[in-house]
Amino acid sequence: MRLWLLPSLLAWGLVITGNAAPKNWPQWRGPNGDGITQNESVPTNWGESKNLKWKLKLPGPGASSPIIWGNQLFLTCYSGYGVGKANGDLRSLMRHVVCVDTKTGKIQWQKDIKAHGNEDQYGGMGVPEHGYATATPATDGKAVYVYLGKTGLIAFDLNGREIWRAATGIDSSRKRWGASASPVLYEGKVFLNDLLRGHQILALNKTNGNVAWKWSPSDIGSYQDSYATPTLVRSGDRTDLVLAVSNEIWAFDPEKGGINWYAYTDVGGSNVSPSVIASNSALYAFGGYPRQSGVALKIGGKGDISESHKLWSATRSPYVPSPLYYENHLYWMDRGGYAVCLNAKTGQEVFRERLTSRNRTPKFYASPVFVNGKVISISRNAGAFIIEAKPKFKQLAQNEFAGDRSVFNASPAVANNRLYLRSDTHLYCIGE
Repeated sequence: MRLWLLPSLLAWGLVITGNAAPKNWPQWRGPNGDGITQNESVPTNWGESKNLKWKLKLPGPGASSPIIWGNQLFLTCYSGYGVGKANGDLRSLMRHVVCVDTKTGKIQWQKDIKAHGNEDQYGGMGVPEHGYATATPATDGKAVYVYLGKTGLIAFDLNGREIWRAATGIDSSRKRWGASASPVLYEGKVFLNDLLRGHQILALNKTNGNVAWKWSPSDIGSYQDSYATPTLVRSGDRTDLVLAVSNEIWAFDPEKGGINWYAYTDVGGSNVSPSVIASNSALYAFGGYPRQSGVALKIGGKGDISESHKLWSATRSPYVPSPLYYENHLYWMDRGGYAVCLNAKTGQEVFRERLTSRNRTPKFYASPVFVNGKVISISRNAGAFIIEAKPKFKQLAQNEFAGDRSVFNASPAVANNRLYLRSDTHLYCIGE
């Protein structure tokens, strides 16, 4: 049995995280890590002079998404090096953890953290695409957990006091493209896909940052293109921590760290970025480069479930964004400027329609969210696009901030009928 690459599909599955209140957005892609909101409503149209509650100039760029707990919003930025150009001194790189009051849009506190001196250089195809503040923080309402690449994983209380700091991997992957996976919280632990830096899946105790368990594959070269954030999925009375990597899916026991099941897939090549998505009965993994593909597996099982649980495979797949599952369909927007919908039961394409866009073809790194019957996806370069969450394509809007021509890499956050967007220069709060 090979144990160095595997994605995920759980038994009787519901994606889960911790015990987050309904109006919080405590981690990347929200309470369940799937981009789905409950009982929220946000405007369909917005801009500089419409439905903009406030905007805040940020201390630096970043691809991390905002998270929200109560009236506090947390995100990360960087400065001092790699801000739009390759020259400069890497030793000047700083990370910033920022806490914002969601009511006023004012910064409550900011922590400035000197970066580890051996971060990957700004240049080539990788780091300039996303920068040095890519991982989204996570919170349980007691602490905020922030992954800062080779600088490690740091826990702050909600007033900005550092609680602990844990070392993570400090190696570079073969591409030297930096790291992107976000921390995930569950039952007293912080989980991290640290394959690119530390050749490991890492579980730390939330209270003190001590290692609860870690798992390393036997082949340290075969998984170095896995950029995805792990997904927690309930399987009957069991919960699995699931991660897709090149040509495999792994499902771990979050308590002890052993592998519950694994599967070999055709989702491979390089750059497996999307996280695994789960429905009530199946899991879906996508990604790869230069050829993207997808696979669906029935939830459940132990050991090798590659053939016994395979439901379908598809040639349609996003490159970076994680899809959205809603009412037996999978939605995403791709880097070619298309909105795509697959039938989640069969893998068949329902539609692939070019988005109507002013001036330029939209390109997407951010993952979509579902709000009140709508799919909202933020492009890097052409604003936000909104379509109906239905198997018949209908574009509802394209919204831009005309004065902001910086890159929008971050996925949206939604809480208390407010939509939060982050660019390389500003944070925006949208609401009626």
